[in-house]
Amino acid sequence: MFEAPVLDPIVFAALHERVEGEGVPGDLDRLGDLLHSPDGAFRYELAGGETGQGRPELSLRLEGHLVLACQRCLGPLPFVLDVSTRLVLVQNEEALPGLEDEEQGVDVIVAPDRLSVVDLVEEEILLALPLVPVHSEGSCVSPVGEGVGRPSSPFGALAGLKSSAGKKD
Repeated sequence: MFEAPVLDPIVFAALHERVEGEGVPGDLDRLGDLLHSPDGAFRYELAGGETGQGRPELSLRLEGHLVLACQRCLGPLPFVLDVSTRLVLVQNEEALPGLEDEEQGVDVIVAPDRLSVVDLVEEEILLALPLVPVHSEGSCVSPVGEGVGRPSSPFGALAGLKSSAGKKD
């Protein structure tokens, strides 16, 4: 089971603390429906610090690999996980920057009282996944039991039934 600490993010950042660990995708509940199998592994490193302006920030690094389910053929789709995220922490919603003031590649969030590293890691993995995971065109595997090549068209089977019904008349 993937376990990680629950921490006070402001204190963690102020003390420039660091935690790291590893897990398997099958241990993350919200990821389950997207996986072809629970195989794979990931490694995380969360570091606290502060921005050049003295605001607390968290830096998260994720690396690993997952086996997603292709939405076209439902077969295994290897996915390499390589994520770096910076989260600047503010005290309340009024301190959030406007759209025109946002810095590229930096997310500003209201600091929670307690932050579950498991939840943060899971959220960042979900954000890194493709919207619709599919193999590249022509790379899908055949569904089990269909034999080699493309699966037969249900309309072709319907046409066959129709023509054999016409021969009985």
